Amino acid sequence: MGFIEYLSRFGEKIPVNKTELYQQIIVHENQLKAMGLNMKIKKDFDLFEYEIILNGLITQNKIENTYEMFLNEHYDLLDYLNYDEKQKMFNSDIKDILESSPHFVDENSQVNIYIPYLEPFVNKRYTNDYQILQLKQHRDYINNFKVNHDSPKKMYGLKIYSTDFTSLKNIYEDDRHIDLYYEPLKAIYIFKKDTKELLNKVILLDEKCSHTNIDIQDVQLIASYLEEYQYQQCLSLMYEKNMICEKTYHKIQKKYK
Repeated sequence: MGFIEYLSRFGEKIPVNKTELYQQIIVHENQLKAMGLNMKIKKDFDLFEYEIILNGLITQNKIENTYEMFLNEHYDLLDYLNYDEKQKMFNSDIKDILESSPHFVDENSQVNIYIPYLEPFVNKRYTNDYQILQLKQHRDYINNFKVNHDSPKKMYGLKIYSTDFTSLKNIYEDDRHIDLYYEPLKAIYIFKKDTKELLNKVILLDEKCSHTNIDIQDVQLIASYLEEYQYQQCLSLMYEKNMICEKTYHKIQKKYK
């Protein structure tokens, strides 16, 4: 058993359904099920995958609802405006929504992604040319588009976890790995970059230290120690910062001198 696995044996195991994020997602369960999602949230990353989709769905709904309001408010004027004029007016209406919603630039298409379970060209239409989405073939395409829980990761890669679509924080990155941290579960997740595989989960607090507040700079330092195989330095820091109790410290130190 490696250092990380042994360390995590002593960690405080918090069920995902005890987190505030889980409760926020469940509030929107019916909307997510209506997209064809099965809503099985058992593992940590089930939680984050649904969080990404939910944040995208909120933005999608805001844009669609704003367009309905736009039509209702300007129905007597729209017949006198050309296509570009209408689009300019609507783009002004959704400006604040786009500025306050999570998004990122897709490196391949250079498109701002606001709805991360949809393709870049659909995102571009939602944010720049929404009128075209009212055509039947476009509505049918969106309505029939198959969304899975991992669609955002498959389309946009691990970068999606480092955006404002999730509560995860990117704390370490090199050519091999990306390390992400989720504060409510006090856990670091180490991903292999090329395969997008989750290699390890590191739980930072043992059960006797669950009251301890962790500084993000210390989390970053721990991730760096782990990536550089500096296990004694990692262990000493965790003990010094009251993340692990004395008994845990000596037990792990004895095994990994």
